Amino acid sequence: MKRWITPLAVAMAASIAVTGLGTAAGAQTGPISPADALKRQLVDDRGVTMSKVTTSRMGAEKHSSRSKTRTEFGKGTVTATDVRHIARSDEPQPPMRFLTFEGRTYCQGWICPAPEGKTWVLFHEDEKTRPFLNAGAIDLGDPAALQAVLATTETKRAGGVYDGTRTMIHQGTVTYARLYETSPAFRDQYGRKPPAGRDAKIKVSWRIWLGEDRLARRVRTSWTEWIVNGSGIRISHVLDARLTGWGAETDIPVPSADETAGRDEWRDSQGRDSVS
Repeated sequence: MKRWITPLAVAMAASIAVTGLGTAAGAQTGPISPADALKRQLVDDRGVTMSKVTTSRMGAEKHSSRSKTRTEFGKGTVTATDVRHIARSDEPQPPMRFLTFEGRTYCQGWICPAPEGKTWVLFHEDEKTRPFLNAGAIDLGDPAALQAVLATTETKRAGGVYDGTRTMIHQGTVTYARLYETSPAFRDQYGRKPPAGRDAKIKVSWRIWLGEDRLARRVRTSWTEWIVNGSGIRISHVLDARLTGWGAETDIPVPSADETAGRDEWRDSQGRDSVS
C-alpha cells in the first residue's frame, strides 16, 4: 500500500527533531540508571581503582586490613584484577599481591614466596575462577547484581564530593539469600550451596555514594555472621571502599611462564617445600 507523506507530517517531524519532543530524544536527555552507567564502563582496556579498609571484630579482638585493587574491564565484564595488600609494620613482609584472570590467580608476597629466578606463583588454577570488583558483599562490576542491591534502597540523601563529583547516598539492607541469588561474586565467595537457616537471613547494611554520572564513588557495608552456623561465636565486619578514576586506561598483563613458579615449585613462608 502506498503511503502519502503530507506537508503537515513533514512539518511535525521537523518540529520534533528540533525541540526533542520525541520519545527517543526524551529518553536520551533523562538520567541513566547506575546499571546502565556501569555497562558503559565495561569496555576493553579501561578500568577503575578501589582502595578499601576492612575491620573485623570477634569479642574483644579486632583486626583491620587495607588493600588497593586495580580492575580491568572488557567485553561487558571484569577481565582482570590486581589486588595489593598494604601490610602494617607488625605484619609479615613482603605484603601479599594477587593477580586474577579467568581461570587463574597468581600470587606474590610472604604467603607464597617464589623460588629463585621466579617472580610469581601460580596460586590457583580452576576454570571457575573469575575476577570480581567487589566491596565485601557488594558486586560493583556486574550491572545486574548492582541493580539488585540498589532495589533494596530505603533512603537517599546528599553526600559529599568524592573523586571530583558530588554524590548521592543510597542506603539499605540486603540478605545473604538475596545476594546469593543475584550476585555471581557473592556465590563464588560463599560456596556451592546457597545460604540456609540463620545464614540466609544475615543482613548486610550498605551505603553507596553515587556520583553525578551514576557511578559508585564510595561503598560502606557492615554485617555480622556466625563462624559456625548456629554457634554462639559471631564476627562482625565493616568495610569502607573508595573508587577513583573510572574509565582510566588499564592494562594488567598475565605473567609469563618464564617468570611463574608452579604449585610444585613454590615454598611456604618458613621455607619448606609445598605441593598442597
